[in-house]
Amino acid sequence: MVPFLRGALFGAGFGFVLYQVGATRYSRVMGMLTLRDTKVMKFAFTAIGVASLGYGLAAALGVAERWSLVPRVMPFLGSAHVLGGVLFGAGMGVSGLCPGTCVAKVGGRGGEKKYAAPAAMLGLVAGVLLYAALKDPLTAAGIIAADQRPLTLHGALGLPYAAVALGWGALFLVVALLVDRLTQERTYAPARAPTTLLDHLRGEWSWAASGTAAGLLVLGATADGGYLGFSGAILAAVGAVAHVLGHPLEVVPRITDDILWRAALIVGVFPGAWLAHLVALPSRAAAEAHLPKVVDGRAIATSFGAATVMCLGALVGGGCTTGAFISAWPTLSIGSLAMAGTFFVVSMATSNARLLVLRSYDLRAAQAVGDRVYD
Repeated sequence: MVPFLRGALFGAGFGFVLYQVGATRYSRVMGMLTLRDTKVMKFAFTAIGVASLGYGLAAALGVAERWSLVPRVMPFLGSAHVLGGVLFGAGMGVSGLCPGTCVAKVGGRGGEKKYAAPAAMLGLVAGVLLYAALKDPLTAAGIIAADQRPLTLHGALGLPYAAVALGWGALFLVVALLVDRLTQERTYAPARAPTTLLDHLRGEWSWAASGTAAGLLVLGATADGGYLGFSGAILAAVGAVAHVLGHPLEVVPRITDDILWRAALIVGVFPGAWLAHLVALPSRAAAEAHLPKVVDGRAIATSFGAATVMCLGALVGGGCTTGAFISAWPTLSIGSLAMAGTFFVVSMATSNARLLVLRSYDLRAAQAVGDRVYD
């Protein structure tokens, strides 16, 4: 049970950070995808920068192996990165969620639509089952590469990892600062002005503080022998449950310490976000006027369908916003660069089409709702 407990602690830490930075808010994520609220973007860029600098410094100082800070590089899956990225991006652009924030949103009791976030969690399970059924046919068709090698950017350039990682990390921190300087960020005022350190810790964290914490958690997970990625964690969790029920999945052939660590990662997100919700300062709008949650069948169905497609895409393409972006880009994995690059382009196109062409949602209204119910 030790690997399970360690994985759960890292999951809880990341769930806490996701809630505190506001990444579970629909309005924050859709704001990022439409470039109308860049806080979550700056958070992610900072996390990548911190993790990259940590890996790079360990490599440059010759202590990476001693400190277990050799990054785990995701294998190159060929055209699966593009297909998976398209599916994941479409699901994210519709739902405003990713696998980790699905669970964090339920734990943090966020969302105006009752049962929509739990429906998304069920969609993640459905996505795993679809992947289990489709993996072999996709591999046989050549979409998922049979020869999976860990191709890297520094390897392609013929340069030492340390030099590229240090430059890469510095670049992302500079970009985060530039984005902060040039773009807007939505402000959600707390019920009272923070005056003590505890008040600041209970309030919504800045992108810099939360991004630094996330980057350190990525490094800590690597040092612990794990990998901070939630689509793989969901696969491990569903696979572990299937084993217990006597119906093991071929994609999770046996339960190892690594599988237990990964399964615990997604399990830990829930109590981490729940704890953040318990200690957080409510917004001024929520304190002044409580907005009751409503049951919306369309929202429930949309959340389930979008999460199913999103999870399938993450597993086909090799990761999610955490596993293929925040944790993977510091490793300079070419496959992860392709996957995350694809799903961000598709998710931004999808969300902007919904906002500007279809007019299927109103971002200002979503922000007002988010202020009152932490949506």
